[in-house]
Amino acid sequence: MQNAETNVANASDPKHGSVIALPPTVSDLIEQRKSKTKKTLHDQVEDLHLSLWENAAYQALLDAVYPEQAIEGSLFADDFEAARMIREAAKKKGNAYVAGQKLETLRKSLSVVLRRYGISRKERRDS
Repeated sequence: MQNAETNVANASDPKHGSVIALPPTVSDLIEQRKSKTKKTLHDQVEDLHLSLWENAAYQALLDAVYPEQAIEGSLFADDFEAARMIREAAKKKGNAYVAGQKLETLRKSLSVVLRRYGISRKERRDS
């Protein structure tokens, strides 16, 4: 096992060639990543969902577990309104990919996100 001094010495030793130095910061390390990871639609919707979470109007749209509790008269309509809020948040944040999605796509993605947290309407109703 080599110690740090040996590694530093090898970095400038012509016999061993030049060694790539470790990036000094996390942002430099991330920038150097060979394969860039891209967030899925669900991941991006989750980010927007979390940013909207403390908005009372957004939570109200997600709160009902029975149709008669829904703000707009049906769970489906409330889901669409929540999806609309996600799309508007995406526009404000400059997320063109999510902002360009159909409401139905965002509604389905929101369902996936809610299940990630165990708070879908069905999970809460059946608990």
